[in-house]
Formats: sequence, C-alpha cells, structure tokens
Amino acid sequence: MGIYAVTGGSSGIGEQAIKILRNLSHDVINIDINNGDITADLGTIEGREVVISSVHERCPDGLDGLVCNHGIMGLPRHKLSYVLSTNYFGAVVVMEGLYDLLKKKKGSCVATISGSITNVRRGKHFVDNLLTNCGDEARINRLVDTFPRQRGDVMYISSKIALANWVRRVSTFWAVNGVNINAVVPGAVATNITEGYIRPDLDTYYYPMPMLYGTENQMDAYYVGQALVSLVLPESKGICGALLYCDAGHAAILNPDRPT
Repeated sequence: MGIYAVTGGSSGIGEQAIKILRNLSHDVINIDINNGDITADLGTIEGREVVISSVHERCPDGLDGLVCNHGIMGLPRHKLSYVLSTNYFGAVVVMEGLYDLLKKKKGSCVATISGSITNVRRGKHFVDNLLTNCGDEARINRLVDTFPRQRGDVMYISSKIALANWVRRVSTFWAVNGVNINAVVPGAVATNITEGYIRPDLDTYYYPMPMLYGTENQMDAYYVGQALVSLVLPESKGICGALLYCDAGHAAILNPDRPT
C-alpha cells in the first residue's frame, strides 16, 4: 500500500483523512503542532525544516500522497503575520519541500482551502495578491503586523485565496512530472477552528448550506476528509489544478453563475 503524509492531522478534518487512509491500509505520517508523528510548528521556518527533513528521512523512496490540511483562524491571540506564515507560507514551503518525494512515486497532493473565498469583496488590508505575486515572507509579515489586530479574519481569507491561486499556478508544472495537485474548499465544518464563529442562535451569522437545510448547521469533518483522500488516491490521477467545493452547496447558492 501507499505512504501518505497529512499536515494538521491530530484533530478535525486532518484526523478524519488519516482515519480514512489507514482504514484503506495505507501508512500515514501525521504532521501537527500537537501530538503528531512529526511534531512541528509550520508557522515557523524551523518547524518547516524539521518537517521536510523528517519526512525525507522516513520516506527516502518517495511519497504516494500529501494532504496539506493545517491552518489557523485569525484569532486575537495570534499576530497577523503568524496567520500568514502558518496558512500560506507553511503550506507552500512544505508542499515545495516534499515535491521531490511526490515526484519519485508520481504521487498526488491536495490542500485544504476555505469556504471563505467564495463570496469575498476585497477591501483594505487584503494581501492575497502580495502573497501570490511577491511571496517575500519577511517583508509581507512586517507590513501586516502594522495593521490593526482585529484584521485577523482578513489575513485568514487572504491566506486561503492566495493558496488556491498558488495551487492553480503550479498545477501544470507539477503535472508534467507526474504529480497532480488540487484543492478542496470546505464550507462550515464542525471543528475546533470554527468554535465561536458559527452561532446558529444569533441572527448576526448565517452560512447557507442547502444540503444541511433544516437539519444541521455545520458539516461533519468526515465528509471533507473523504474529499481530500479521494484526490490523493491513484484513481484520481486525471484531476489536476481543480478546486473541489465540499461545502453542501454554499458556493453554488452564493455564486450560481460562476463555474469555479
């Protein structure tokens, strides 16, 4: 069977992805800031180096797949730069750093994005274009740390838009070497990252999800884990550069005339 790596696999969506892969008899390496097979903080340069070197030591013959699932919300306790460093730079550096292992086995890679990208009107403090087109972590982080701390939500959305753009941009270059890369865009999922954000008892927050209408307010993490796993298995080698919406119809109801 195959060898797979999952970032952010100790809870939520990543934990479900690991369970699904292991139930299929695959070997899986959990990369997480807490209780991982490889424990590291992907919001730091040192943590990324630990992950990349450790996976190379464990898998010298290559990886069959990588699920890049980790991410944090822009909470008040986080510096704005840390949100970008974790969600965007941490993901991109790890995927690039493990690309050679994926290439050895002509494996697959998938990143978790966010349903927050589906209905965004960019305004002040959005930095997704800087992330995508500049990519200088130190300079961008110095800039965003001058922004008001309450702009953490904008940093989160910016990081996810930029990550979706990055996946699309590199997909053709990876594909010519046999590596397909895609992204899954979840809706509101019942994980610790959404605690305090989704309050069905308040009229101030509404997240339309037609498939859950009249039943539940959030998706079970299992369904997103299943979507992620489906894109790293060999049966999905024909899919590359796609954004797969696993959001119970959220994007379709907000943007019915937009195909992606």
